[in-house]
Amino acid sequence: MNASSCSIGLLSLATLAALVALPVPHVSAQCVMSDINFQSSINGSGKPTNRTNDVKQGSTGGCVGNSVNTTNVQSQTGGTDRATQRRQSTQQINGSNNSPTGVNLDPVKIKTNVQVDVDNPADRLRR
Repeated sequence: MNASSCSIGLLSLATLAALVALPVPHVSAQCVMSDINFQSSINGSGKPTNRTNDVKQGSTGGCVGNSVNTTNVQSQTGGTDRATQRRQSTQQINGSNNSPTGVNLDPVKIKTNVQVDVDNPADRLRR
């Protein structure tokens, strides 16, 4: 091996060692708040269900690397009376504005609300 090839090899190793020794900045994800609601009614009332889905999502300060997730399923089947479904949900994340990345953002807030009514005429035949 000649001196030129050896010098290039040593230079490559020294560069690689220097890159590996560099500090890597901390990576963090923004906070996420999600609420998933499913309310269904299958009956013979012929009337839409009387429903509420009251969701509050609150936050203070910046937030990094955390999540709050809630899910709900309400199902009513049978009968000829109009159904009633009520739901209240409160989520809260309290941050500190001391993000290791220096970026302080409000959480991403996601609300999914699925409400389904299915008329079942057979329920009106039952006594």
